[in-house]
Amino acid sequence: MTARTTDSDERVRWPPAFHGRSWLPLVFVVAFSLWVMVSNVSFSWVFGSNPSVVAESLWNLPSGMVQFGLVLLVLRFEGVRLRDLGLGRRQLTMALVTVAGFVLAVNVAVAGLVVLGGGQLSVVPFGLYRSPPLEYSVPALVAAGVAQYVFVGPVEELAFRGYLQNKLTDLLGPRSARFRTAVAIVATAAVFAVLHVPTLVLVEGVPLGQAVGSLVMLTLSGIAFGTIYALTHNLFLVAFLHGIGNFWPLVVDPGVGAWPNWGLILILYGLVVVLYRQWNGGVFQSPERVGTEV
Repeated sequence: MTARTTDSDERVRWPPAFHGRSWLPLVFVVAFSLWVMVSNVSFSWVFGSNPSVVAESLWNLPSGMVQFGLVLLVLRFEGVRLRDLGLGRRQLTMALVTVAGFVLAVNVAVAGLVVLGGGQLSVVPFGLYRSPPLEYSVPALVAAGVAQYVFVGPVEELAFRGYLQNKLTDLLGPRSARFRTAVAIVATAAVFAVLHVPTLVLVEGVPLGQAVGSLVMLTLSGIAFGTIYALTHNLFLVAFLHGIGNFWPLVVDPGVGAWPNWGLILILYGLVVVLYRQWNGGVFQSPERVGTEV
C-alpha cells in the first residue's frame, strides 16, 4: 500500500507522479490557448482598442476562473492534487514571508537607483503607476492588484510551472534529473511565450519586430520562474513573484525608465532562491522522486 502523504513528505516526493496520457499536455495547451484568444478577442470587441485599466483588470477575473477550471480538470485526469505541486500550507507560509522580504528588497533597490541617478526620493504607494505617464486612479490600482496577484500570476504559474513543467519532466523518462528539469523549464517557457503572440499581433496590433522582442522577454521570464520553482518546489512563491513582476508594489516613484532593471531583478531572484533554500535546510539537492511504498 502507499503511505499517506503529509506536508513533511513533500520534500521527498518530487517530481509529482502523473497518470494521464502523453498527449494530454498538448490538448491542455491548445485548449488554454484557444480560451485566451477567445477571451482577448471578446474583450477587444466589447471595449474597443483603448479600454480602461479597470475594465481590463476586471475582465481578467472571469477569464482567469475559466483558466483555473481548465487546470483543475487536467489535474483531475492526471490524478495529481494541488498539494503535490508545492501548494501545501507550509509552502504558503514560507512563500508569504519570502515575498515580503523580496518586496522590501525591491523597494530599497529602487530607492538606491533613484539616489544614485541624482533623483529625489518621493514616497508614493504604487509610485510607478500613480506617477506620469500612467497615473492610475485608486480603483485602477485596486482592480489591477487583485487581477495580477490573485488571478493572472497564480493561474499562469499553476498552468505552466505547476502542471506543464512537471508533466514534461515526468514524460522525459529515465534521463538524468538535471537534464529532464532543464529541458522542461526551457520548453515550458517557450510555450508560455508563444501563447502570447496571437494576442500581441492579432488583437493588440503590435508590430512583428516588437512582438519578437516581447517573445524573448517572456521566454526569459518563464525560464527564471521555472528555475526558481525547480529549486524551491514552492508554487506559491513563483505565483506571487509572477504577480509582483506584472504589477510592482513600489512605495517610491522610480521615475520614467528607471524600473524594471532586469539585471537587478535577476540578482534579487537569485538571492530569493539562495536564502529560501538555506531557510528550508538546503534539502532540495535533486528533483528525483523518492518512493514511499511500504
